[in-house]
Amino acid sequence: MRPVHLFALFSAGPFLVAACGSSSSSNQAPSSLQTGDAGAGAPHPRGPDGGAISSQDSSSEAGSTSLPMPEASTVVSDAGSSDGSQTSSQDASRVPSAEAGTDAADAGPFVLSWEDDFNTLDLSAWQLQTFTYGGNLAQFSTQNAAVANGILTISLTPNPSDTAEPYLGVEMRSSRTITYGKVAASMRFAKGSGVVSGLVLFYTPYPNCNWNEIDIEHLGDSSNSSQLNCQVYVGTPVPNCTTSVTPTQDPLVTNLGVDAETGFHEYDIEWTPAGVSFFVDGTLLRTWTTYIDLMTLPQTILLTIWASSSAAWAGPLVASSAPTSAEVDWIKVYDWQP
Repeated sequence: MRPVHLFALFSAGPFLVAACGSSSSSNQAPSSLQTGDAGAGAPHPRGPDGGAISSQDSSSEAGSTSLPMPEASTVVSDAGSSDGSQTSSQDASRVPSAEAGTDAADAGPFVLSWEDDFNTLDLSAWQLQTFTYGGNLAQFSTQNAAVANGILTISLTPNPSDTAEPYLGVEMRSSRTITYGKVAASMRFAKGSGVVSGLVLFYTPYPNCNWNEIDIEHLGDSSNSSQLNCQVYVGTPVPNCTTSVTPTQDPLVTNLGVDAETGFHEYDIEWTPAGVSFFVDGTLLRTWTTYIDLMTLPQTILLTIWASSSAAWAGPLVASSAPTSAEVDWIKVYDWQP
């Protein structure tokens, strides 16, 4: 698997809010899977570092085919509502790593590959991006990520000198990729209407002639809900494409059962050939299996904060939306062992 460097890469964009077609719960009605377009709420491929892809370019679906929606095969559990007991603190509210001091067997079918406690900002492990893309009103900046007291802070700040992208945000990409495994992170997501902060796995060559993506994206207009999404390209991969293909996405906005903005919680993504499972503090929120046979590509890990142009999805941007920030206490990455 090829490490990621500071050249032509891209990552996850805004998505349309919808109940997923492959999930079931007591309060979620099935709906069809979605194929992205260039409109608000659709995925927007990233361009090379420093260069944006226009929404018109991102809508090209090279070689795509229309497939029928698969039968529902996902199990979703509602974690319930927040009890309001979380506190805003960089020490008392931290979530200790469940695997700290234990052997690999305690992680089940996953073996620890690497970790970062963010005692320093290790730029050999992470690359800070400096571009933007359609649907994102923030320009990514190397100045908006900082480490202090063992905490990584990624910030969204006003950028009034730029009318097209009036905010500065962050996209950090891991140098290493993962193909099946587990990513666990202790995070506090950002507060603010229109603000999106997330833990994302993404297949990043640009242009993207194929597509794999797994997202936990917190929508800052609601303290206890986030979007869990999986995206794949269901058409025939296009070798040597000049325009990125358009994925089929399967988003679910769900109640986390915790206040994600005032305290640290552990967010886990477990990805195996059988499915993708999302957890918060050990509670299963969703298992996705639709098109899992197409989720096979090496993916980088992204830590992000940005401003969405889609008020219907993330809420309207208002004066109080920024400055704001998300924080990461630690991250652990595991390889899957069959």
